[in-house]
Amino acid sequence: MKKTLLLLLLGCAAHSSFAQQWEPYNELGDFYPSLAIATMHINAHDDDDKTSLGDPNGILGIQLHTTQPNTSITVELSCSGGIRLFDKASVTVKAPKANSDYSVTPTIPYFEDKLAGIKQTQSTYITYRVTINGKKEPDRTERLLVHPINICPFGYSDEKDNFESIDWMFAAYVNEDHPQVEKILKTALERKYVDAFLGYQGEAIDVYKQVMAVWRVLQERGIRYSDITTTVADREEVASQHVRLIDESINNTQANCVDGSVLFASILRKIGIEPILVTVPGHMFVGFDVDSEHKKQAYLETTMLGAKPGEFQVKDTPLARLLLGNPATKNTSRVDMERFVAALQTGNQTYAENKQGLDKEQDNYSKMRVSEARQLGILPIMYVSK
Repeated sequence: MKKTLLLLLLGCAAHSSFAQQWEPYNELGDFYPSLAIATMHINAHDDDDKTSLGDPNGILGIQLHTTQPNTSITVELSCSGGIRLFDKASVTVKAPKANSDYSVTPTIPYFEDKLAGIKQTQSTYITYRVTINGKKEPDRTERLLVHPINICPFGYSDEKDNFESIDWMFAAYVNEDHPQVEKILKTALERKYVDAFLGYQGEAIDVYKQVMAVWRVLQERGIRYSDITTTVADREEVASQHVRLIDESINNTQANCVDGSVLFASILRKIGIEPILVTVPGHMFVGFDVDSEHKKQAYLETTMLGAKPGEFQVKDTPLARLLLGNPATKNTSRVDMERFVAALQTGNQTYAENKQGLDKEQDNYSKMRVSEARQLGILPIMYVSK
């Protein structure tokens, strides 16, 4: 991860040939527990960044301007005076070049359960203890604002005002092992919406029917679209989004476009259907592979959960006829199924309208396969509310 966000006042180093100038470093200015959890085991980093020393994916540490070659640096961090986020962390590194800027980040032993349980904005204090070439620098203690676990940073502006996307962060909210997921699947089987959840062990129509079975259970659970607390801007240079965790969406029967997408992605991943999180300007929807070879995808507009019959229209297509069956049957279940088909048609249309931006990977356009995020080491947030 590029450590470019924090602007540091290091210019005075040029006036002294001996002084080593350093400042506390924080990846996004404030502390985002979701970012810490998501990147604890990330294995993708920039191997060419020779100015990043210590943990290549670290988000807390110092930045240092060297005046001598082969500068030895020891950094120790401790957290106290507020919510304690991690145990003591330290690292010793050597900065090879003089008159250069380096970031030094130790590997931090976070208290993951505590991070995942932070539900309100609060403060903590970080103490920085730095030794440079055997000389102990004065300790520094700074207040750090800690955001709730629901706040997902997905991009930031660097020092040149270029937008740096970290939208893979949304995959951290996909939790296929959440206990609510099993309950939803069990309900679908008990009501015989499908005989079994077999992933891709069947025809394409069987994949659609499994996804529709999940939709019907969520519909019956009363999940409704709710566009509240969608975007927050606590820091001007950080783009972030409020995301409900799975049990919050289920228990509160509310979900915005991101909530619904990560909820669906969690369930699809559990049943062996590959989910895709799709972001376009101001919106997210979920896609999935229709076949195991990833040759064909379909897309679903989850904000249509709870839509009233007069608010959607089903187009007559071969797939719609296969999924809906006998048109003479009119009951609550059929309305739920029609709502699913309409959401499928709307999602496919939204994807087609944004395909050019997605293919060119323009700003605010992205497709993230959850499996790829997991391969990168992006962990799910495991918190379950009491």
